[in-house]
Amino acid sequence: MPHLLVFGEQKIRHITVYALLLAVSAGVAAALVVPDLQVGNAMVTDPQWSEQHIAEWRIQAVLAYTSGSAVGHVCALLAGLLVARWSMTDARQAGFITALLAGSGLGAIQLAVASWAATPLLYELSDFPGTGDPMEDWVVNPGLQHHVPVLVGMALTFAVFLAVAAAGFWMAYRAVLLRFVLVGIIVVVMPIALFFTTAIALIPQP
Repeated sequence: MPHLLVFGEQKIRHITVYALLLAVSAGVAAALVVPDLQVGNAMVTDPQWSEQHIAEWRIQAVLAYTSGSAVGHVCALLAGLLVARWSMTDARQAGFITALLAGSGLGAIQLAVASWAATPLLYELSDFPGTGDPMEDWVVNPGLQHHVPVLVGMALTFAVFLAVAAAGFWMAYRAVLLRFVLVGIIVVVMPIALFFTTAIALIPQP
């Protein structure tokens, strides 16, 4: 009976820690939507024709819809490390699957909250005031089905959540020096690489 009580307390602690990671990911995602929109707006200088306005909107969209992902990826890394710590040594396969599930949950909550916060703002930004001439005015269609690069950017960001959670689980069984190197890559290099991939490579300016 005492063993079951300890096991139950451990489960509650694990759930509490994971809930805290979810809350951090969600909170940061919501808080950074507006700053990310401003960054996207600054990346296209003085757009003049429709292709440039569409590129500007897509950059804003991909940054806003993936808002807070850098912090979320750190949370996924921590989740993978914690799952490895909490798993039994003879159940690594189950622990690895649990780490992937933890990463997917963090990715889902981050994208969901960012999308919830960003969608109404992006709908407003899709309206270009124009000149009043119907031959020159245009409006960006905010439906994401018309903006495949944005969807690809979101999918890539979600995939990184899984990869980072798996990396965290794998790192827990490696040497300390290797852990420091991988943490540096995930915390410093990966956000920069993801930014250039999603906001520049996927959406080149015309």
